[in-house]
Amino acid sequence: MDNPEDHAYLNQLYTMTRGDTDAQASMYDIGAALGVEKTEAASLAESLFIQELAELKTLSGGIRITAKGVKALGKASPSSSQPQALSLGRDPVLSAETKKRVTGVLADIKTVLEKEKSSYPWIEEMVLDIKTMEIQLLSPNPKTGIIREIFKSMHGNLKQSDANTLNQTLTAIISA
Repeated sequence: MDNPEDHAYLNQLYTMTRGDTDAQASMYDIGAALGVEKTEAASLAESLFIQELAELKTLSGGIRITAKGVKALGKASPSSSQPQALSLGRDPVLSAETKKRVTGVLADIKTVLEKEKSSYPWIEEMVLDIKTMEIQLLSPNPKTGIIREIFKSMHGNLKQSDANTLNQTLTAIISA
């Protein structure tokens, strides 16, 4: 996958289907989540079909991620062995593997946030925490302490939501 747009589209497909190779999402909804028009969303999906990273399942635009697509993202499908709890570790800088896993948790948080019907100030605070983490992850040496503190802030805010599984994940991250 040479193109960053393809990667972003594939990652959004993974997020919306939770990595389940049997689940479908609308190619247009994926594009809308990324802020692209329907024609561009269809073009990005077609690029993934050619690379065998996704498959068209319905004529109305339902697509699914393939095992090859999950592997291309460096993630595990939910049906594979249960992943161990994410630990940020005590090193001052995140390892490459931990950075990938943090990005996966961040994608899960975004998915939960998309479904939330909370007040604007609550959503605004969550979005700002997400953006702060995304900027930190752009660093060649993302700081473990900063990532941990952002997760603590998000955990405090997510306690107000119905995201119990995500709250358990964040509890494990910040307590390790």
